[in-house]
Amino acid sequence: MSVSVLKGLLVSTAIAASLGMSHAVAFDPAAVERLKTKPVCTGCDLSGASMKDAYLPGAILTNSKLTNADLTGANLNSANLISAQLSGADLSGARLKYSMLSGADLQGARLVDTQLTGANLEGANLERALFTRAELRGARLRGARLSGANLEGANLQYVENLEATQLVGTKLCKTRMPDGQTNNSGC
Repeated sequence: MSVSVLKGLLVSTAIAASLGMSHAVAFDPAAVERLKTKPVCTGCDLSGASMKDAYLPGAILTNSKLTNADLTGANLNSANLISAQLSGADLSGARLKYSMLSGADLQGARLVDTQLTGANLEGANLERALFTRAELRGARLRGARLSGANLEGANLQYVENLEATQLVGTKLCKTRMPDGQTNNSGC
């Protein structure tokens, strides 16, 4: 292995370690470095990154890949995550108030105790996502796919398109509702 390749590997490993990331997972070290100085990283690959308790309010992460990322406790209030890939990500306890997540893929994501007040989740893939005790007051869910999602204990007060116990325009099937009942209206 050449000296320059070895130096590059050591630098990317040091960056990963300083942000709590595992070098074994595919992520772009340059993107991580940019995020430390400026919260703009469109189309970045941050797959598997550990950004626990990260402070990124207003971050612009459109079309970014955050698959299986650890964002527990992160502050992403008013962030732009339009069309971001967050499947399998852990956003437990994260703050995403008024964030834009339209068209985002949150399939299988953990959003336990997550603050999503006023968030835009229109057209998002929320299949099998875990929203236990999530705060979704005033969120926009038009066209979201919630098949297999668990909303038990979630606050859906003032959710746009909420009529009685149905989420109008969303796709429900085997969806656990806040009251613990399963909704199979879209199966």
